[in-house]
Amino acid sequence: MRRLFLALLLATAAVSAVEVQLVFDDKADEEKLKAFGARSVELIKEWEPKIAVVLGTAEAKRPKQITVRFKDMDGVAFWDGKAITISSRYASKHPDDVMLVVHELTHVLQGYRKIPSWMTEGIADYVRFGIAEEGKFGIRIDPVKNKPRDSYRVTGYLILQAEKRHPGLVKKLHLAGVSGGEVEKVWAEHCGQTIDETWAAVVPAKTK
Repeated sequence: MRRLFLALLLATAAVSAVEVQLVFDDKADEEKLKAFGARSVELIKEWEPKIAVVLGTAEAKRPKQITVRFKDMDGVAFWDGKAITISSRYASKHPDDVMLVVHELTHVLQGYRKIPSWMTEGIADYVRFGIAEEGKFGIRIDPVKNKPRDSYRVTGYLILQAEKRHPGLVKKLHLAGVSGGEVEKVWAEHCGQTIDETWAAVVPAKTK
């Protein structure tokens, strides 16, 4: 993790070349969500090069322009290959949750061909909560109810613990996602244990 921290410091010094465009479906939201939108742009410019380092995203796969669209819809946010779309309703009710942009930005840089959705979302939450929010997942894992493939924060927490014990895992998982490899096989080969075995070893740890 120390190497990763140093690499992120170098990435911080670099200026991201990505251009960010904000689009508001409802013009009334443009003023109401002005601060949220501005912070989204700042986070994308700051974290695009950092996420590229964390994942090992090839330069050719990094975006030159990203559109962030605010739309009146259910849910929170999603990346559809063209834009990061954020629910204007959610942003209005949760103005402090702008770090969700880091999760969606991770999807932009993932570009996976074939990979289980729980792993895709787990990696995105590993980047957001494990790296950008310095391990503050805001959850307490229940070893009875939760499983390693539960996705999002649960899988993200597991990935963080596994990366600490077996540096380089995330980059290999990312490469497998890009190339269409079997992520569970990659996990077992790199860590010397299956995902379930890793889970059994780290779940008792405090997670909140």
